[in-house]
Amino acid sequence: MIPKELVDSCHKVVNAGVNELDLPIGIVSHIYNGLYEIIAINSEMGAFIHGAVFPLEQTYCRDVYHTDKTIAITEIGNVVGLQLHPLYVSIPLEAYISAPIHHGDEVWGTINFTSTALHRPFSEADIQRVQQYAMQISGFIQEAAVISRAPWDV
Repeated sequence: MIPKELVDSCHKVVNAGVNELDLPIGIVSHIYNGLYEIIAINSEMGAFIHGAVFPLEQTYCRDVYHTDKTIAITEIGNVVGLQLHPLYVSIPLEAYISAPIHHGDEVWGTINFTSTALHRPFSEADIQRVQQYAMQISGFIQEAAVISRAPWDV
């Protein structure tokens, strides 16, 4: 179970990012056992809610998770192959920026900000900001001593 204090801290970071990046959706996820769980969210879209769980392979964050790298795309519909992505087919998000969140040497989850509207190209400062958010959340996880596993694995 994710401690409430960690969830609250993640919400503060997501809210700041939504405002600073001018993107309407911000999410912190925890990834485990091939699943992507929303830990904190700021969104007016009802498609994504706190506690929702999706197969990792149906999320844009799969690539952030597998490569352990920040990804920033502003016109997903123009990226060859991404128009067929399961998420794009159901909800055509156009702008996406995400960074991995670490716990120890492992990718624990991601922080991402998205929009269904086209967005200006992301600057190096935007990318660094999202990476800073991810490092901040990594610190919160360390403080909370969260064990990276599903509740049913305990």
